[in-house]
Parts: sequence; C-alpha cells; structure tokens
Amino acid sequence: MKAFNIQKILIPIDFSDTSMLAIEHAGFTAQLFKAELVLLHVIEKHWEQFSIVAPELRISTPSDLMNAIEKKLGEVAADILKKYGVKSTHVTSNGNIFNEILTVSKEHNVDLVVMGTHGTSGVVEFFIGSNTFKMVTQSECPIISVQAHAKKLGFTNILLPIDDSAHSRQKVNHAIVLAKHFASKIHILGLFDSTDETDRKKFEIKLDQIEEYVKKCNLPYTRKTVDGKNQSKTTYDYAKSVDADLIVIMTDQDEAITGRLMGTYAQQIINHSKIPVLSIQPTLANIPWVHPY
Repeated sequence: MKAFNIQKILIPIDFSDTSMLAIEHAGFTAQLFKAELVLLHVIEKHWEQFSIVAPELRISTPSDLMNAIEKKLGEVAADILKKYGVKSTHVTSNGNIFNEILTVSKEHNVDLVVMGTHGTSGVVEFFIGSNTFKMVTQSECPIISVQAHAKKLGFTNILLPIDDSAHSRQKVNHAIVLAKHFASKIHILGLFDSTDETDRKKFEIKLDQIEEYVKKCNLPYTRKTVDGKNQSKTTYDYAKSVDADLIVIMTDQDEAITGRLMGTYAQQIINHSKIPVLSIQPTLANIPWVHPY
C-alpha cells in the first residue's frame, strides 16, 4: 500500500458545531504536516434548509444561497489562515453529499478526510446512520471522524488495536506517521479471541513485529494483550484507561466480511466512541506486511 503522507485534507462542512470542530482539528493537523485544506459544502435539493444553519442570512433564491455559502466558506478560510497559517481551497457543489465527497476527494487528490459525525440541518442522515459507514468504507483515503466531545486538538495517546484479521497491521504505518508529527505515545492493544495456544504464539509474534517497528521509530509506546469476544467494548474501555485521544481502526475487522463492507467492530467503535476515530480502508491484495524501514 502507498505511504501515508498528508498534503491535502478535505473537510465536509454543513456549518454545524461538529463540522466547525472538524475544521479546527483539520487546521491543527494541516499546520503540523504543512498541508492544505479543501473546504466542501454540498447543496442538496432542499436548499431552503440552509436557513436553519445560518438564519441570519436572507436567502430567497438558489443564486442567493450559492453566494451566501461562498461568503461563509471564504470567512472560514480566512480564519484558518489567520489561526493556523494554512491555505484553503473552498468548493461548493450540488448533489448527493456522499457522492460529492468521494468525487471531490479524488479530484483534489485528498490524503485525509476529517468530518464531524453529528451534523444537523438536512444532512443529519449523512453524518449518522448507514451513510456514515458507506462513506468510511468506500472512501479511498483515511477518514478521521470527530464527535462534539472531542474539543482537544492533536493526539497525545494513539490507540492501535491489533486483532487477527488479515489487514489489521496495515494501519500501523498510519499510526506511526501521526505519532511522529504529534509527538504521541502509541498504545498497542492485542485483541485475542482464541483458546488455542498455537494461535496465541503466532499472534504474539505479530505483536512482537509491530513493537519492534514502533521501537525502531523511537516512539514511546505501551503493549498489552487482552482476551475476550467483545472486542469493541474492550477497545473503548482500554482507550479510556490510557486516556487515548485517537483510535486507529481498519474497516474490515470482521474477517468473514469482505474488505468492502464494515464489520460489527468498526460500526460499534464509530457509533459509540466519543474519542476521534481514524478509519482506514484496507488494501485488498494479500501482500505480506513488512517493516517499512
């Protein structure tokens, strides 16, 4: 899989509190990576609902709406430049939010999407429910989802849950890259759900390799293996115990389900985590994982 490098970050904006919080997270991240931002607002069919988001604006026609959105996006871009020294491109498009985010991501060669998970004003069905999973599982670039609780910017403690699924180790490089830029500690959490001792030995060898890589990168880390079937609850409980501010997951945690669908584990983490979640679409080719050093 290609190296993870953040040069452009896309933020879908509906001007709700959570999308504005996502802008702060993205601006802070862009500052560290010396990246640029792409601010996207999608106008759906029922454009009158914009007045719910910005009631102070007098909007009576579609052209008025477009002008109002462009003005607000320009104000957001100016604020980001002043606060973080980060340049932004803003895009206003018409259509389905899900499709437009995927299209704009590809057109602008986006490396990361940062989005609020609880939008309002007509786009709520995108930001919560099945469309969120659809976006996360079909986006070619990683997505950081942020809930309203995630006020703290930056990631000091990154939780790296490792299970025995085929692609679990593919997220290690992403965690390493972020940890280097944010000066984070990585918490390696082995999620083991078998009673077979041979399986355990193989699993611990996998964790040994990951630990060796993290150590070679000169990053602080912890390591723990936990047994149990309810891996989502185990992950979230452990995240709270180490004060994690980012959980890194793959979107194919259930090995019986193909990489294009989202397993129960990932669904539960994204649905219930008050901690930001980085979701990564796996490379489907069965390529052996090797140390990238």
